[in-house]
Amino acid sequence: MRVRLEDVAAAAEVSVTTVSRVLSGRGTVAAATRERVHRALERVGYTRSTLLRPSPARLVVVGAPEAPEHWQLDVCNGVADRLQAEGLLTAPVFLGSDLADVRACIAAGAAAVVTPTFTELDVDVPVVRFAEAAVRAEAPRPAGGTRVGGEWVAAHIDLTGGLTLAFEHLSALGHRRIGLVCNESGALARQLEERFLAEHPVRGLTSRLDEWIAAVPKSYSGGIEAATRLRDATCTALIVQSALQLYGVFAAMRQRRLVVPRDLSVVGFGDSSTMRYTAPPATVLGLDNPGMTQALVAGVRTVLDLPGEGMRSVPPTYRPRLLARASTAAARS
Repeated sequence: MRVRLEDVAAAAEVSVTTVSRVLSGRGTVAAATRERVHRALERVGYTRSTLLRPSPARLVVVGAPEAPEHWQLDVCNGVADRLQAEGLLTAPVFLGSDLADVRACIAAGAAAVVTPTFTELDVDVPVVRFAEAAVRAEAPRPAGGTRVGGEWVAAHIDLTGGLTLAFEHLSALGHRRIGLVCNESGALARQLEERFLAEHPVRGLTSRLDEWIAAVPKSYSGGIEAATRLRDATCTALIVQSALQLYGVFAAMRQRRLVVPRDLSVVGFGDSSTMRYTAPPATVLGLDNPGMTQALVAGVRTVLDLPGEGMRSVPPTYRPRLLARASTAAARS
């Protein structure tokens, strides 16, 4: 059975952060505590020789999804820049299904992983990430942030609030048959589906909501497939998770000689400069990228016990804001 940092911490009766300090050779740890950790390492059979040697600087993995959204890349870049400015080394990786690149960085001495995703990561160092605002941890809360298992939630993203904004906007325009285009896999896609079913404005009036969800590949062609399917299911408006899918939705309408928003209103998730230059400019649920970046950096400071502002005892909640442009209009009677 693979031994984790949590096992060592439990055996030594210290925190995971203290174990991480001993392994990395950095930070202040009492001699007696250090000796207790080393005895626990031997007792539970935990070895990682590269971390037992002092390193010139702390290494942090900055992980993005394999097919990241623009906002996730923006946050990753911001986190890497901030951490480097504070004297840390960063290793940018993509979070593959087997986490091979992440594990390679950990084997090379990475002390933590930080990622603008909702995905739980099974690795042997602390993970700083996001969670959906409706998901609350039942585990005891430490001095800073919310800890879920071996992971630290630096901020909550209010998907429910974002979908509510989109529903309110589209409902005010007369739309009732509102569909969802989401990725075919991933924690964010699953949570969007759950909130879509729970928050849809006509959830008590129709049994067709499942037909109005298109879980498709996170791609341009996936967007074309989804738009075609949902338009045939009589949807008059769509909420779209991925930018690539959104571009495909627009293309599908052109292929059918239909027009956005006359024949189909579209709301995207996450803003970028390209969203303002689609034809027509896309209405989107924008996110606070600088705020989310700051929250993740504060999480890394807390986990690694670094100077500066750490995680709050109650992590901030970020709610998307609706940026109404020209891809939404009144439903046709």
